[in-house]
Amino acid sequence: MANASHQPDSMTNLVTDMLDAIINRRDHVAIDFKPAENGCMEETHDSLKRRITAVWGFQTSGIELLEASTTWFELGGMQFNVYSSVQFSVNGKGWSTDFKTIARDTAYDEKE
Repeated sequence: MANASHQPDSMTNLVTDMLDAIINRRDHVAIDFKPAENGCMEETHDSLKRRITAVWGFQTSGIELLEASTTWFELGGMQFNVYSSVQFSVNGKGWSTDFKTIARDTAYDEKE
C-alpha cells in the first residue's frame, strides 16, 4: 500500500521514525536540505540551528556551530544526511547535544 506521497508505508514509517528520533518528539521543526557536492542532500546549518533552538531554547543568532556528526536515510533513491549530534558554543560557552541530552562541554569554551 502507498500513501499520498506514493512511497510504500514501510518507507514512510522508516523516515518518520528516523526524523522523530532526530527531533526527539519535543517539537516538530522543518528540516531544510541543500544539494551537497557528492550528489546527496544535506541538512543546512540554519536548519541545525533551528533544531538546537527548538529543543534547547538558545537564540539562533547566538549559536556558533563547531563540530557535528551526521546520520542518513534514503528516500526516492536519494541519500539525505541529517545532523545527529553537534558541538556548539553560545556566548563563548561550549555545549554538546545529541538532541536527547545536552551537556556543557568546556573543551569548546572560548579561551580567554
